[in-house]
Amino acid sequence: MNDIFENFNQTSGLEKKYIFVKSELTGVDGNKRDIKIEIMEDGKPRAMVFFDIDGTLAHLDVIHGKAIAKLFPDENSKELEETYYKGFKLGNSFREFDRMRGIYIDKHPEWKDSEIYWQERYLPNAKAIDEPGNEAHEIAAEILKIYGETAANVADELFKEHPEKFGQSNIGPIFHLAKIYQRLGIPMVGFTANAKIFVDKLAKYLKLSDMFIDIATDEIMAGGGKENAIHFLIKEMEEKGLQVPKDRLIFVGDSIRGDIGSSILAKNKDKEISGRGVLVLKDKDALLQIKKQISEDSQLKSMTDSINIDALVVEDVPLDEKGNPMLLSRFRDKFLEKL
Repeated sequence: MNDIFENFNQTSGLEKKYIFVKSELTGVDGNKRDIKIEIMEDGKPRAMVFFDIDGTLAHLDVIHGKAIAKLFPDENSKELEETYYKGFKLGNSFREFDRMRGIYIDKHPEWKDSEIYWQERYLPNAKAIDEPGNEAHEIAAEILKIYGETAANVADELFKEHPEKFGQSNIGPIFHLAKIYQRLGIPMVGFTANAKIFVDKLAKYLKLSDMFIDIATDEIMAGGGKENAIHFLIKEMEEKGLQVPKDRLIFVGDSIRGDIGSSILAKNKDKEISGRGVLVLKDKDALLQIKKQISEDSQLKSMTDSINIDALVVEDVPLDEKGNPMLLSRFRDKFLEKL
């Protein structure tokens, strides 16, 4: 990530060229923004950024807690929430709700450990869970549909009664990172394991529609994970007339396997895809935990060997006198670490 920022600060001395790309996201005012993109000498933007949303740009516990309780009303709400959140790194919501149904309906409490679910249930049944036309997928898709509608309604109610809660949910340093990219004229898109009906609300209320061109949702990921979203978003940008710099992609998320690692799967279909990742971690304990997981998990180790990943520890980002994150400061080595 240090190298990325250093390259961003370089200028060729030539007159800057910009184009405007219409966002697919609607703001609270009902309008879609024209996003300003700077074009480099090769006719492409200097980079393209893929952001995970939930847990990366914002903590949405205030919505998820109420929504998941309505789907499983007979369960202890605190334990239910904690269990649900542990599945957020699985890559798509079909896997998440297959897991939740397995725990609370089919009585597999051991799947509360998402890693046990991944090894015992998901890997042997990946196609049946991910791909339409299979019973496991269709069951999970129906739960996702209900959940998406429920979460969207909760978001509407929250914005009506306490709109400030959305601003408070922002993960400050990562929102600031997105604004840096925006000022640099870098196109940004999202890929998130949530239903479109819910994501449309988030785009409005979190004001993502001011910065992002589009956000790919679970519906795009049927048949796989976020690698499908990557291909979809690249194709969409090209159809909008934007030449995508496939060798200068940046993937920002809170999961190596579900977010950043999806770029490796996407590369299997399109060899031109390459870039680097920014892994968003809450604190030093989370950093130590992910290092331990990498050392013990050959798949994660292979992913970190295949793509440059910088861990960004949110709690260690220094603030200026106004409370703004100092991502471009000389203290970057305090909160950034290459994995």
